[in-house]
Amino acid sequence: MGALSDAEIEQGLRALQGWEREGAAIVRAVDAPDFNAALGLVAEVGRQAEASGHHPDIDIRYTRVVFRLTSHDTGAVTRRDLAMAGRIDTVVAQELPG
Repeated sequence: MGALSDAEIEQGLRALQGWEREGAAIVRAVDAPDFNAALGLVAEVGRQAEASGHHPDIDIRYTRVVFRLTSHDTGAVTRRDLAMAGRIDTVVAQELPG
């Protein structure tokens, strides 16, 4: 899967919740109500990542979880990253309603 153009990335980001571009990646930070909720969120995103075969970098700092997506084989953002970001958005909405 090839790298997306800047315009394609920006268009894709508009359809997502809270994602920003950082160089060759897209990033979203999520604040959970407590550490257990943060861990539950990460666990479900992990299940989705395994199912899709595309894995985000995940950083947990107490209640803040940061997801970073890039396609390592291309060194850039691809449609796979935007699709996984959409899956993460769905998980966040389910795991952390409100």
